[in-house]
Amino acid sequence: MHLTLPKTIHEFFSAAAAPYSYNPLRNIYIWFGLLWGIPIPLVTIVFELHYLLGSLDSSTFGTALEIIFGSPVQWFFIAHPVLFALVFGILGTIRHEKENELMVKIHQLEELTSHDTLTGLKNRRYFVNIFYEECARSYRRGESLTLLFLDIDHFKQINDTHGHHFGDVVLSELGRYLLKRCRPYDTPVRWGGEEFLILLRATGEKSAMLFAERIRAGVEAGFSSKISIAMTLSIGLAEHEVNDTLETLTDHADRALYHAKQNGRNRVVSWSALHQDSTEEDS
Repeated sequence: MHLTLPKTIHEFFSAAAAPYSYNPLRNIYIWFGLLWGIPIPLVTIVFELHYLLGSLDSSTFGTALEIIFGSPVQWFFIAHPVLFALVFGILGTIRHEKENELMVKIHQLEELTSHDTLTGLKNRRYFVNIFYEECARSYRRGESLTLLFLDIDHFKQINDTHGHHFGDVVLSELGRYLLKRCRPYDTPVRWGGEEFLILLRATGEKSAMLFAERIRAGVEAGFSSKISIAMTLSIGLAEHEVNDTLETLTDHADRALYHAKQNGRNRVVSWSALHQDSTEEDS
C-alpha cells in the first residue's frame, strides 16, 4: 500500500532537503529563529545561577557555572537557538518557494492578459496600455511613429470554405510572419478577429509604406508552408501627429484600410494620401 504524506508534511521535508534552508546569507528566517531561541537558555541559566548562588558561597560562582553547563538538561535549553534557527530556516524555504510560485502565476496571468494565445502577438489590451508611452518616447526623441492596420482579405470565405481550424492556422501563421518581419522594438498586435496592428517606432509614412508593401507582397507570394491557399492582405496606415489620441490614430488607419478594401483589396493605402484626395475633391 502506497503511503501518501499530507501536503504540509511533504513540503516540510522537501524544504528540509533544500540548501537554502541552511544558508544564513540568503535566508533571513534563520536569524529570526536564533533571536527567537536565545532567550530560552539565557533565562534558564540566570534562573539556575540565582538558585545555586543562593545556596552556595559567593566565591563558588565558577562552580555554579560548571554545575549548570555540566547538566544535559541545560544543554537541551542551550540548543534551542540552533533548533529554532533550523526550523525557521526550513519554514523560510517554504515561504520562499511559495513566493516564487506566486510570482510565476502572476507572470503567467500578465502574459495571458497581454498576449494573444493563438498568434503569440501582443493583444489589444496591451496596445492600449503602452500606446501613450510609445507616443511620449517618440516625442522626447523627435522620432516619427506610424501605425499599420492590417486585415486579411475574404477571411470569412476562408473559414466557410476550409473550416475554422484552418482559419486559426492562418491567423497563427500570420502572427508568426508579422513578428518575424518586425524589428525588436516594433509592436505587432492582434487587434481582434482577422485584424492586426503594427506600431512602427522611429518610422515615417514613406518608410512605413515600403515596409507595409513588403508585408503585403510576402503574404501574396505565400508566407507559410502550412497555408495551401492563396491569400492577401489589405493595409491602411497613418503617421502619428502631435495631438492624435489612440482613437484618432486608429480611426485614421482604419479609414485608410477601408479605402483599400473598397478599391480592390490587396493594397496599401495611407491616411495622408486619402485625406489629401478628399481635401482636393472638396476644394
